[in-house]
Amino acid sequence: MNILMIALPYHTYTAQIAEELRSAGHTVNLHDIQPRDILTKSLRNISPRLWQARMDRHHRAILEEERGRGYDLVLFIQVHQMRRDILEAFRAEFGIAKFHLYNWDSIDNHDYRPYIDLFDSVLTFDPDDALHEGVEYLPLFCLREFQALRKFDQHENAVYFVGNLVKISRYAAFRSFMDYCEQNGIRLRSHLKSTPPVLLKLLRSGHWPRGVAYDSIDRGDFIDMMERSTATFDFANHQQSGYTMRVIENLCAGKKIITNNTRVVGEKFYSPDRFHVFQDLDFEGVKTFLDVPLSNPELDFPEYHIQAFARHLVEGKGHDLPRHVGARSANG
Repeated sequence: MNILMIALPYHTYTAQIAEELRSAGHTVNLHDIQPRDILTKSLRNISPRLWQARMDRHHRAILEEERGRGYDLVLFIQVHQMRRDILEAFRAEFGIAKFHLYNWDSIDNHDYRPYIDLFDSVLTFDPDDALHEGVEYLPLFCLREFQALRKFDQHENAVYFVGNLVKISRYAAFRSFMDYCEQNGIRLRSHLKSTPPVLLKLLRSGHWPRGVAYDSIDRGDFIDMMERSTATFDFANHQQSGYTMRVIENLCAGKKIITNNTRVVGEKFYSPDRFHVFQDLDFEGVKTFLDVPLSNPELDFPEYHIQAFARHLVEGKGHDLPRHVGARSANG
């Protein structure tokens, strides 16, 4: 199958999706849906009008470069950056191709509803959006490098946390969990990245930043941290019901997950030896949870591997909705 892929460049995930499609025997031409240069990023804040004009030129350039090529599938990962009339021009040019859209943001963050009628299949990682909009539910995935993760020092029952400090509530949760770990003799490895504006907000709100980094974690250091920890700490953003990449990666890597996302209790993959759900920053029971071994430590949940994810994108079909969202007939 010949695939034209237009996608948001998010860390290495987008490129690895394209590579997985190639490994499955497809030909893939990948384009970033928005330029990654400094000028484009600056214009978004300085002048939304100039930013959109730059987006329009970028999208038309993709269309001109690909014009006349025969594609079986045009795959978008996010689409709200593109004007509807330009997307219509893509549909007119590649008339025999299927058009599929995947969204790894909720509608509250990026509203793709004005584009739904232009796609043959729309998939989202957010189960609430899937139910309300009648689109397919496809959770995020685990990269190959985490599917056979080595494990060291598991006797330490250490916990790790890697994340970006976007909201003060996340820092408050992390700081509270850090205090709990210190009081209970739990080893906590962490890398919480921040920016000067967020740090200023912390100071103004009465927080003195502790355990905060200013650069992204090195990939090798991240893998080492994950290999040497038994569990991960997850503080969910409740503006969306979809699970973070962190949850799926650690699930498939055989790590325990400490989370405030109560939705996991209704999932097929849930078991109390794998998940500890806390509420209102009450971490009582975490130490006991860490001491309980996994009943099936070799289980790696292949339905959430990137190999399966790529297949779902091509087919345009997702997973069944979780029990707590609503039931529907199986579709793949």
